[in-house]
Amino acid sequence: MSDLFYIESECCIDGQCDTYEGKVSFNDVMLGKFSLNSDSEKKAIVNLDIVTFDIHIAMDDQDGRKITRDLKGPEFVIKDDGSWYINKNLGNDTFEIIVKQL
Repeated sequence: MSDLFYIESECCIDGQCDTYEGKVSFNDVMLGKFSLNSDSEKKAIVNLDIVTFDIHIAMDDQDGRKITRDLKGPEFVIKDDGSWYINKNLGNDTFEIIVKQL
């Protein structure tokens, strides 16, 4: 196993969805700040509290405005392959996150 994680996140905000992904080092995960890129060349900045597993995401919407969302203590499932899976619904916003160790 390496010290890299593959993180993929589908974020839907006000009905507009984008997929963000990236390879993140173990150190960046432990430090709690990293970025993911989308296919449409947008960037999401992710802050992760490794103790509480609270997640703060900042990204640009379709019009270029900055959007931030907080996912407080999301429940996650550990899949058979060892990956973590989070599916969070916040009304008009949904987040589906998969974290795999490479």
